[in-house]
Amino acid sequence: MNGFIISGTNSGCGKTTISIGLMALFQELGYDVAPFKTGPDYIDPLFHSRVLNKPSYNLDGYMLSADKVRYLFAKHLQKTQLAIIEGVMGMYDGLGKDSLGSAHHLSQILAIPNILIVSCQSLYQSVAAIVKGFATLKDDSNVKGVILNHVPSDSYYQFLKETIESQTGIACVGYVPSNKEFALESRHLGLVQAEEVDSIDDKIELLKQTLKQTIDTDKLLEVTRIKQQCETFIKPPKLDLSDLHIGVAYDKAFRFYYQNNLELLQELGATLHYFSPLNEKSIPSNCNCLYIGGGYPEVFAKELSANEPMLKSIKEAAAKEMPIYAECGGLMYLTQAINQLDETSNQMVGIFNARTQMTKRLNRFGYAELTYNNTTTRCHEFHRSEIVDPPTPNYQLNYQLEKKEKGKQWQCGLKKDNTLAGYAHVHFYSNFSFFEQIIALWRRATI
Repeated sequence: MNGFIISGTNSGCGKTTISIGLMALFQELGYDVAPFKTGPDYIDPLFHSRVLNKPSYNLDGYMLSADKVRYLFAKHLQKTQLAIIEGVMGMYDGLGKDSLGSAHHLSQILAIPNILIVSCQSLYQSVAAIVKGFATLKDDSNVKGVILNHVPSDSYYQFLKETIESQTGIACVGYVPSNKEFALESRHLGLVQAEEVDSIDDKIELLKQTLKQTIDTDKLLEVTRIKQQCETFIKPPKLDLSDLHIGVAYDKAFRFYYQNNLELLQELGATLHYFSPLNEKSIPSNCNCLYIGGGYPEVFAKELSANEPMLKSIKEAAAKEMPIYAECGGLMYLTQAINQLDETSNQMVGIFNARTQMTKRLNRFGYAELTYNNTTTRCHEFHRSEIVDPPTPNYQLNYQLEKKEKGKQWQCGLKKDNTLAGYAHVHFYSNFSFFEQIIALWRRATI
């Protein structure tokens, strides 16, 4: 079988564009493609899913042990022929001196090749030096091929191909021409979601047809052969969740969930009831707990605020002690209001009597360790807002967070009755003991 990581020299070099283009191309060629994303990002997997009409899964070398990464990779490769994994940031960019969570780290865990994406904007022969540097920085770089982005012409590419291959020994497997129509729009926390991109299907089709002419798929497959993946045995917790009917907030404002989290709940017997805080008037009548993930509530704050019946429905459910677990955007939604940078404010659910203040810069960006009820798990934060505590909070802070490599500690995890919400995004496979704490919350139990 085949598999590779689309690794880049830096953020913005074209990893997402090329990943979705290759996914579309190989699907048209008849391959059953298994899509993955390196690290904690939620937005890129949504693009993969849009292209392939199937879930894409995060493989995070920091939040998950190597065995769990290998297990989830093999699990989702069943009956497929080709794994395409989109990298994160630059190939070697990760946590600490060992670059935990980087594309390079993932390639080591999975023993899978890297295909390096290099932008040729304002570069000519110097591209070869960049390729050689990435390929030789570490003996186990596993760089097996190069795709050049922003190439002005085929003749330009042919010259660079000969230069790179003769000076580095790394195969050039194709290029992407400069074309503004390929561009994907960004906002303050990354790319605009696939659902929000105008004419996204037209963009994908144009990209696919272009790559048909510029990517040597035979050569790409030749250099990316991998061993058949054997599913490492990971023992999930012995839980029967058939009593849980979980209302899952899911629309343009709330879409940041790890697919493996949702599937784990279902595999253990829970029933998921998806609902839209933007468009529906109440939570599902048959749910007995709520899961409100991250997203962009600040972008859709006016619409969320205008849907007063939904705000009332959630607040009343909380008052009747329905358990709620929320992350990041979900936390923001459960505060009294979101204050925008332009000094406007939009009312939210109001379970917590705090407010959310949007900020010009990222806060608490990156990986951390989270302790809750004496249970520690690894997590990730990525938000451009902060909680403004009132003089007399109606909640307590239950999360202790730490960035050991930077010597930073702080508190989060607002808890009021059976509602628990924090900025941290948590992968349930990271520590099953933490997962069991969330299940206990949803069941209004103690463990």
